[in-house]
Amino acid sequence: MPSLPPSRHGGSPANENQDDGDIVNEVIMAIEMKDNNTVGCAYYITAEETLYLQEDIPMAGIEIIETLLLQAQPTTVIINNRAPAKMADYLEAQAQDIEGSTVGGGVNGVHILRTVGASDFNPSNGQQKLAGLDSKIFGEQSTILTAVAEAGDDDEVGETDTTKQSKLMRLSTVINLESRLSIGCAGAVLNELQRRRVVEFLPDDPSGELAFCVKRITMFRLGNSMFVNADTLVSLQILGSEHHPNSQMQGPDKSKQGAKEDLSVYGLVKDMACTSQGRARLRQMFLRPSNDLDLIRERHRSITVFLRPENGAVLEDITRMLRKVKDIKGTIANLSKGVHQTTRVQGVKSGVWLTLLRFAHAVIELCGLIHNLTGAQSLDIISKIMTGTNARGIRDVGEMISREIDFERSAEAQRTTVKWGINAELDELKHLFDGLEDILAQVRVRLVQVMPDWAREHLVNCIFYPQLGFLVAVNLDAQTGKGVYQGEGLADDDWVMMFTNDGLVLYKTRMMSELDATYGDPYGQLVDREIEIVHKLGVRVLEQAESLTTASDLFGELDSLIALALAAVKYHWTAPKMTMENTIDIRDGRHPLQELVVSSFIDNGCQISGGHGKEAQPGEEPQPSQGKGLLGPSMLILTGPNHSGKSVYLKQVALIVYLAHVGSYVPADNAVIGLTDKILTRISTRESMARSESAFAIDLRQAAFSINHATRRSLVLIDEFGKGTNATDGAGLMTALLDHFLSLDADRPKVLVATHFHEIFENDFLTEDRGLAFAHMEVRVDAGAAAADDQVTYLFRLMPGRSTSSYGCRCAVMNGVDDAVVERAEALALLLARNEDLQAASSTGWGEGG
Repeated sequence: MPSLPPSRHGGSPANENQDDGDIVNEVIMAIEMKDNNTVGCAYYITAEETLYLQEDIPMAGIEIIETLLLQAQPTTVIINNRAPAKMADYLEAQAQDIEGSTVGGGVNGVHILRTVGASDFNPSNGQQKLAGLDSKIFGEQSTILTAVAEAGDDDEVGETDTTKQSKLMRLSTVINLESRLSIGCAGAVLNELQRRRVVEFLPDDPSGELAFCVKRITMFRLGNSMFVNADTLVSLQILGSEHHPNSQMQGPDKSKQGAKEDLSVYGLVKDMACTSQGRARLRQMFLRPSNDLDLIRERHRSITVFLRPENGAVLEDITRMLRKVKDIKGTIANLSKGVHQTTRVQGVKSGVWLTLLRFAHAVIELCGLIHNLTGAQSLDIISKIMTGTNARGIRDVGEMISREIDFERSAEAQRTTVKWGINAELDELKHLFDGLEDILAQVRVRLVQVMPDWAREHLVNCIFYPQLGFLVAVNLDAQTGKGVYQGEGLADDDWVMMFTNDGLVLYKTRMMSELDATYGDPYGQLVDREIEIVHKLGVRVLEQAESLTTASDLFGELDSLIALALAAVKYHWTAPKMTMENTIDIRDGRHPLQELVVSSFIDNGCQISGGHGKEAQPGEEPQPSQGKGLLGPSMLILTGPNHSGKSVYLKQVALIVYLAHVGSYVPADNAVIGLTDKILTRISTRESMARSESAFAIDLRQAAFSINHATRRSLVLIDEFGKGTNATDGAGLMTALLDHFLSLDADRPKVLVATHFHEIFENDFLTEDRGLAFAHMEVRVDAGAAAADDQVTYLFRLMPGRSTSSYGCRCAVMNGVDDAVVERAEALALLLARNEDLQAASSTGWGEGG
C-alpha cells in the first residue's frame, strides 16, 4: 500500500504540471469528521483520473485536515451540511473568497468550499457507487470474481446476491471496506463528478463519456510518512511561494497564477529538476518525508551512485535528455479527445504528435544511457525503469508517428498532415489538389475566350474555396456593390454572386458548377481522409498509453533523485546515516538557507536522544529510563543574547532531520539521524484576521498540540514560548512545559528549546535531570568600546552551559534605540536585580530628564 498519493502540484504552485497541453488539473476532495474526531477523506485528480481514499484516522483533529489540504491542495472541497462546526469553520476560513483569494493565508492551497446533503456521504451509497465502477479498475482479480459470479446459482435472487457479493469482493481487493467514512467521502466525490458531467456536457456529447472518468482507485494512509503541518512548513521554510502582484492572476487554479517559489528549502532543489513530473515528485517528497527506513536509505544510495566521479559525463547526458521528457499525461488526454495541437497559435511544435515523437526518442536514448551508469544496476529506480519501461512499444509509437506525420507540411498548413505513400486514395487526392492551379489556369483561358473583349480586363482569376467550390473573381464596382462584369453576353449562363472580398466579387457560374460536379471538394475530401488516417494512428498510439505514462512517471522519479544529487554537489551536502536508534548526532551542521545569505556561516553540532520506550524496538538495544544510558540528553535548552543565532540553530537541526527523511543529503559534515515520526514546532505565530485567536492563544494551541501528539520519536522545537503574556506567567508556562516532557522518562521526545527566562534556572524551578543539557551561543562583550556595534560581538558558536544575560540593552543600541532610553532601561534592570523599589525609582529622575 502506498504511503501517500501525489498532490495537484508537483512543484511550486506555478506551472509545474501544466507545460504539456492545456488540460486543467483539478483536485476534488471530500472530507468527513465524526463527533469522536475520526476523519475520512477521498479526492480525485482530473489529470490522473485517479480516485484516492484515505484509511479512516481515529482520534484525529483539525491538524490532520490541515495536513490533508497541504498534501492534496484541492481546488474544490466538499463537506456535508451536518459537518462539525470546527471543521466547517476551518475550511471556510481557508476557502476562496468572492475576489478569488484565500482568507486565511498561509501555505494552504485555495479551494472552493461546497456543502451538500448528508446523504451524499452515506457509506452504503458510496460502496455501491465504487463497486459499480468499470471492472478494469480492479485488475485481473475482477475477471476471476466475475467468472465466479456467472458460474453461480441460476436462480434470479441467488444470482443477484452472488453478483453483489462478487462486487464487494472485487472492491475489497483495492480498498479497506472498514474505512466507512472515506468510502462515504468517495461517494460524495463520485456524485460531484456526475454533477459536473451533466452540467458541462450536453447529453449526446461524446466528450462527456471521456470526462471525469475514474481509471484507478488507490488507498493511502498517513502512517508511512513523517507528520508535518502548516506550522512546521512555515517555521522551517520548507515551502514558500510569492503570489503574483496582480490580483487577477490569483485564483483556485494555481497552475495559472504566475506564483513562484520563494526562498525555501524545496526551492533550492526544485531548480535542479529538468522535468515537470520530476518537480512534482520532488514536491511530494518534501511535503511527505518518509518513515520507511529502506526507502530513505535507497534514496541516499541512489544519490551516492549518481555522484560517483566516473558517472559525471553520463549524468550530464541524462539530464540533457531528461529535458525532452515531458509529462505525457496531458498529451495523452488531448489525444484521447482528438486534440492534436494545443492551440492554433502554438501550432504543430507544441502539438501532440511532435511531443510524443520527441518523448519516444528521449525515452529510448535514456534507456541506453542508464546502462552506462557505473554501479546503478542495483538501484531500485534503475530496476524499475528497466523492467517497467516498454521500450519496444514506445519505439513503435515513435516509428509510427515519424512514418506517417509530415511535420514540415503540418507547420505550413497549421494542421496535422500525413506523408505521401501512406494511403493511395490520399495520395490521389493530394495529387489532384496540388494540380488545381493548372486546372484553374486552363479554365480561365476558356472563360476569357467566350467573354466580351471589354470584360476581359475585369476578370481577375478562377479560384477554389474549400466548401464553396470553384468560383470566378472579378473586380468590384464600388457604385453598385457588384462586379463590373456579371456574365453579360454569355448564353445560358447565370452568374450568382457569392460574396465580396478585398475589392473582388466572387461568382458561381455554369462552368464553375461543372467543375464542382467533376472534382467535388478535393480539399475537404483530402482533410477528411487525413483525419481518418490520423484517428487510426491515434487509436494505435493510445494502445501504448499506459506504457507512455509509466515511462513518464519513472523518468520523473529518476529526475527527482538526480536533482537531489545535483543539489548535494552545489550546496556541499553529505550523506546522513539513518538508524533506528532514537538519536540525533550532527557534526558541523549548517542551516541550508541561512548560509546562502551571509558572508560566512559558523558550523554547529547537536547530540540529543529521545527515550527508548519501555521495550526495545527492532534495531535498538534495551536502555534504562530516566535519562540513564542515553546517547545524549533528551532536552537541550539554549540561552544567550538576541541575534546570537539560537533560532537559526533550532531550525538547522530540524531541517537536517527533515532533509534526511526526504532522502536527501544534508548540510553537515557528518550526521547520524534516528527515525523521527514528527517535527512539532512552537516557533512562529501565524496570525490572521480570519482567526479569532490572539497571538498568545495561537502559541498555546501550538504548545498543546506538541504535548498531546509528541512521541518518543518526535522532535519538538520550542522558541520563546510564554513571551506573549506577563513574565511570571510566561516563565511558569515554560517551566511546566519543559517539566512535562522531562517527566515522560522512557517516552520523552527530543526537545530543543530557546528561552530568555533565566529565572527558571537561577531559582531551580526546573528539576535537575540527566537528560537535560544547557548550551548558549557564544558572544564577546566589551562594555567599554566607544562604538555601540563593538560592544557585543556575536561568534554564533554553540557552547556548553548557560548564558547569564540576554544583553537586551546592547541589542537595543545596535538597532538604533535612543541612548537615553537604553540607559534608563539598564538602570531599571539593575534595580530589579537588587530587588529594590521600582515605584520609588520611577517617580524620580525620569520626569526630570534623567
